[in-house]
Amino acid sequence: MIYVIKTLRVLAGIFIAGGIFFFIAATVGVIRMPDPYNRAHTASKGDSPGFLVSLLGVWFYWLTINPIESLKILIIIIFMLFANPIAVHSILRFCYKTKTPWVEETTFHLLKDQKEKK
Repeated sequence: MIYVIKTLRVLAGIFIAGGIFFFIAATVGVIRMPDPYNRAHTASKGDSPGFLVSLLGVWFYWLTINPIESLKILIIIIFMLFANPIAVHSILRFCYKTKTPWVEETTFHLLKDQKEKK
């Protein structure tokens, strides 16, 4: 039993470190991107796996402390898998509807030819 606990804690550390890697990569992308559309895209692509991997690490750790309470972390993981993409989509949709300018180097976007429904 001791080996299982130690193994889960090592896995927890590895997963949390992996999540931190995704968060750092997303942060670098947000700093480097020129406009809100690219920044939000980069942030959402880094945050979704970052949350997933780091919360899985927290879940592994909580399995060693209190397995029943670790179910709450699984609920948070499921919530974040749905909430993060929906939130980023609504923010970017608002930016598009308020005509936030694109960077001049942008040559292609999918919403250009669509008519907006009011």
